[in-house]
Amino acid sequence: MSDPLVSVIMASHNAAPFIGEAIDSVLGQSYGDLELVVVDDCSTDGTADILAGYGDRIRLKRKDRREGPCRARNEALQLTRGSLICWADHDDIWLPAKVEEQVRLLEARPEVGLVYSYFDAFESDTGTTLDWPDGRRDFEGDVITELLTIGCFIGSITTMFRRTAYNQGGGRLRERDFSIGDDYWLWLTIALDWQVARIPRVLARYRRHAGNESARVAEQLDFRRWRADFVDEFLREHPEAKRRLNWRERRALRAAVR
Repeated sequence: MSDPLVSVIMASHNAAPFIGEAIDSVLGQSYGDLELVVVDDCSTDGTADILAGYGDRIRLKRKDRREGPCRARNEALQLTRGSLICWADHDDIWLPAKVEEQVRLLEARPEVGLVYSYFDAFESDTGTTLDWPDGRRDFEGDVITELLTIGCFIGSITTMFRRTAYNQGGGRLRERDFSIGDDYWLWLTIALDWQVARIPRVLARYRRHAGNESARVAEQLDFRRWRADFVDEFLREHPEAKRRLNWRERRALRAAVR
């Protein structure tokens, strides 16, 4: 049997200092049957020239109006063709065996809809590895309770998920916010119906720098209030998730978002 096609989505915006290294880490995977779909969200720096240099090694869509990474990732997903999908960001790095290890796990475990791994965080200017506890999470199996009570502990850049699981969850990412919540919502919807697995090895590196979108959001957002509203929205749309929690878990959920 031939290997499944893996589609990798990447949204980019003004990523000229980093995107070449990010793309090279995707194209340099030990797994060969892979496509990279990049949607450039109206970059105004040298990103477009860098992307053009990859020619037909990537599938590229350029936008003439910036609408945010949530919309850009949705547009990238609509262009994908693979039965397995990975999430890459324009400033992070994959280790060479990431895709191959995750494909083999999903091939061996048909009950798993999503697999994630450990990751390291590093300082962009110096390359120094940072102390980043979220890079070492060990929840797997039925993780809907942990996702609701702890938060989005799954690093998006470490994931691979089945197209069937994505389609079962609605076949579209949440776009309620400009650049936050689309990954968290997807992991929750997948966890409703599928098992989640994790590979306890570092397979990706998360770059910290002054232009991080996550840092910008953290500075401008009351995250506790946002998360409370987010979880409330999810439970309204998916009441079966709340019914799966016992009374202790419901109490923990109330405390987490209060």
